[in-house]
Amino acid sequence: MKAGLPLLKLFPAPQTASGKAWLVTFTDLVCLLLTFFVMLYSMSEPDPARYQRALGVVPGQGSGGTGAPPPKAVFTAESLNREKAADLGYLRRVFENLLPGNPALADLRMERRPEGLALSLPADLLFAPGEAQLSENGRAALFVMAGVADNLGNALDVAGHADATPAGSHWPSNWELSLARAQAVAAALHQAGYLRPITMRGHGDGRAGEVAATPEGNALARRVELVIRDHGGPR
Repeated sequence: MKAGLPLLKLFPAPQTASGKAWLVTFTDLVCLLLTFFVMLYSMSEPDPARYQRALGVVPGQGSGGTGAPPPKAVFTAESLNREKAADLGYLRRVFENLLPGNPALADLRMERRPEGLALSLPADLLFAPGEAQLSENGRAALFVMAGVADNLGNALDVAGHADATPAGSHWPSNWELSLARAQAVAAALHQAGYLRPITMRGHGDGRAGEVAATPEGNALARRVELVIRDHGGPR
């Protein structure tokens, strides 16, 4: 030690607590950011397949790991809340889970539109040509649909469509036929237990031009749609 060297230079005084006060603010900021991202994830649309892929890279949790298999997300009608409108992305997954176990819904088509989630059933499944009386297969399909719809708080519309061919002798035009079919479907849903009001519409062949003028296109044009809105409906 050199003579006369100040002791303060050899042994610097420790920093005071006030010199590290910024750590408290930094820790609070990190916690808030973590909470924010957790909330974003919790509000996102659930995707079991993506969850499984992400989990596969975690040691001990993938298919080759030693840990217990993670629980799978279950999308069921019973998990819905009748008192409020459900997320349409979630509802789509509910119906996707229903399709494999219900042959009556094998021809169901789903489409997300600005007005809601459209569930389209071919009129050939529900009715005989030119008729508005439900077939047995049609009643079976609507019984399943009513079981899910009864758990929804969303508003529900039923819209009938027809192709461009003449409606037949029973109906003045395709508009009357499409409206009568929409009414028959709404009545069947009520009989199966769905008690909320249903808005019914008949579009006739007004939207037949959306599909090709072929036998397959005409079959798609002849349909009845259940449109689940993204807002709540009256009780």
